[in-house]
Amino acid sequence: MPTISARRGRILGLGPQPWSITQDPPRTLTFLILLVALPLFGQSFHYVIDLPPTYYLSKAWPILTLPLAIYALVTVRLPWGWLYGVLIAYVLGLTPLLSMIYLGNGLVDALVTTAKSLPFLYYFAAAGLLALLQPSQDQLRRALVGLGIGTFLLMAFLWLVVPATAYRIDAAESKLFLYETERGYRIFMPMFFGILTMFYLARRLVMRRDLLAGLGVLIGFVLLILIFKQRTVILSVALTIGWIMFRSSRGWVRALLLAGGVAAAIAVGILVFGPLLARVEAALGASLSIRQASIRLAVDYIQGHPLVMMFGAGSITRLSQTTLANLLGYAHFYLADIGWLGIVFEYGLTGAALIIAVYLATLRQASITPPRDEPLVRAMGDYVIYQILTSAVQSLVFTPGEVALLMALVVYWPRALPDHAHHRFSLTTRC
Repeated sequence: MPTISARRGRILGLGPQPWSITQDPPRTLTFLILLVALPLFGQSFHYVIDLPPTYYLSKAWPILTLPLAIYALVTVRLPWGWLYGVLIAYVLGLTPLLSMIYLGNGLVDALVTTAKSLPFLYYFAAAGLLALLQPSQDQLRRALVGLGIGTFLLMAFLWLVVPATAYRIDAAESKLFLYETERGYRIFMPMFFGILTMFYLARRLVMRRDLLAGLGVLIGFVLLILIFKQRTVILSVALTIGWIMFRSSRGWVRALLLAGGVAAAIAVGILVFGPLLARVEAALGASLSIRQASIRLAVDYIQGHPLVMMFGAGSITRLSQTTLANLLGYAHFYLADIGWLGIVFEYGLTGAALIIAVYLATLRQASITPPRDEPLVRAMGDYVIYQILTSAVQSLVFTPGEVALLMALVVYWPRALPDHAHHRFSLTTRC
């Protein structure tokens, strides 16, 4: 076995044959690469058609980073790698075949439908990049939190300077600047890093009594409510932070939080089931009735094809001559809009079980990753909880790169030393 020395110690060496590289990239270069690569792994630009260069780069990123994924696969054994392998084989192998059988896809269309599932590969690709760069914990923290703060600052800046004429009613014209009758003008900002940072600040508040972090959480909520205006996201963030506060509290504080939560639940119940129901539905706009119609169509189709419930029917690309909207006779039918039912329609109960298993595995890994007092690692687990909460409406395969990146970061974290550690280790490569 050849021996190779590395400056920062054991990097992702979880198997019996750990590995390293000969030297670290320059620290500044490492940080800049993180700032560029992390948003692409987190699919921040994956649906932002307003920026064509980053939009197309994001679409091609799973293919461009395949060498990194292969490098990680052949070099290091990662926890839960077998689970990701089974899931990827299922969604990239069986699901397109089923779409050819049930939905009449041609071979090319069937392969194209796997594009949204490819980011599950980011677990391996991101792990490969982290292993090559060997960033410190401090670098990762600055990059992730910096991107989160930058998200809110950019959103506020765009809100102030972008004219009303730039906003669009049709989401096919803009995914960033939207106008709706019920909600008015809003910026549909990619919020992965922003929300992760809110959870990080909430963790700092409860773990280190950092009042400035609490102020940051409040500012984040204000910007989400005034500019982002996505109800499911705001509610899920609030519930997740409420859970953080509740779990971290003791005595009368926990009792107060519990009472406040019960009061909020009663208020929501009165609002929803009381005389204001009509006004709530009006505030929700057409999205509620659209989802109801889509749910009925999906349930009818699944009931008419028993094997679809177990293994799924796959999907059809929006560029195909025949789309799901044409097939089911409803112009506004989108699988991503009906949460878990959309996942069962496309991947069946088997695929749905594999997908939720990946999210639960990431949550588990975040909960056992040392050190226990690191707010950022705990926040990564909180983000998985948030994703599960939003999955009632938004599909977990809408941006699967997020959970794949989180798993890679959580696994790498204890193997990255702080910036002040400069001792050297001797590691062996896998032959």
